[in-house]
Amino acid sequence: MMSALRTALQNAKAVVFDFDGTLVDSNDVKRRGFDHAFAEYPDRMREIREYCYGSNHTIRGEKFRYVTEKILGLEYTIELEANFHKRYAEFTTESVIAAPEIPGAGAFVRSLAALHPALLSSTPTAILIEILQRRGWQDLFSIVQGAPVNKQAWLRGLLAVVRCEPEQMVFFGDTDEDERAAAGAGCTFIRVGGTLPDFTGALPTQPPQTTKDK
Repeated sequence: MMSALRTALQNAKAVVFDFDGTLVDSNDVKRRGFDHAFAEYPDRMREIREYCYGSNHTIRGEKFRYVTEKILGLEYTIELEANFHKRYAEFTTESVIAAPEIPGAGAFVRSLAALHPALLSSTPTAILIEILQRRGWQDLFSIVQGAPVNKQAWLRGLLAVVRCEPEQMVFFGDTDEDERAAAGAGCTFIRVGGTLPDFTGALPTQPPQTTKDK
């Protein structure tokens, strides 16, 4: 796997990273955030978890609306919306800031600085930026894109911006949704936690090419 990764990076003109579960060990925190947001409805928690845990790239606001209307059978009012967002953020933001990085993640991203790494996440952009700043990671990425976002469409757009072939873009993610987004954009996908258990030992052996070479 490491040889395939190094080959991909040697040919890369752009690299993109997902955040939760890819760079930071925070997936469980994000899932449990929905338990906290909907704690007042314990009798429907099984259905709530089944939907929320299984819809990784659906933004939290859409999940709140779906659960309220389709599972709880309630009107999705402004007050309920605000309460769910508040409760979810109270539980998750500080915990994600404090969550351990996937081993070697920070050093690995820094090693690819010549490729101007981008960050692509389903976390709302403003919250994502706050998390990066408080982790001291704000300088690791040249582009930060959070929700709302269609990852496949965004990756296609980035290809046009950096003017590279799809196979010259490498997207690091941890979910089936990430893999489908990469496939839809035609770019190389590396699954963190699967084909790449973590970033230990994954530092490139030579500097990658930069987009200025094109």
